[in-house]
Amino acid sequence: MRKPPIHKSFWNAITGAVWMLRSERNFQIEVLALIINLLLIVYLKVTELEAALILVVSFSVLSLEILNTCVEKICDIIQPDFDERIKIIKDMAAGSVFLMAMASVVVGVLIYSKYLF
Repeated sequence: MRKPPIHKSFWNAITGAVWMLRSERNFQIEVLALIINLLLIVYLKVTELEAALILVVSFSVLSLEILNTCVEKICDIIQPDFDERIKIIKDMAAGSVFLMAMASVVVGVLIYSKYLF
């Protein structure tokens, strides 16, 4: 199979991100958190290193949410009926998002606390 041209690859990636934004509530919430973080970065004038760390953890949460959704969709295709093994796989994928979200909260508290208190 031939690789698509680079512009087509970018378009496919954007299409996937837009689908997530339109379809997945958790992704929408996480994008809202990213927007709030962007506003806080500008308003509080955090350092470049702090801004970079906030953006890395924010985009990591979004990326893991996309991967989690992929795992869930694949599992639903493989086994449409309830299966305890599929449940465990889905729970583990969701757990990865949860752990990164908790890490991002910790990073946010550590960085923003010195600007807000």
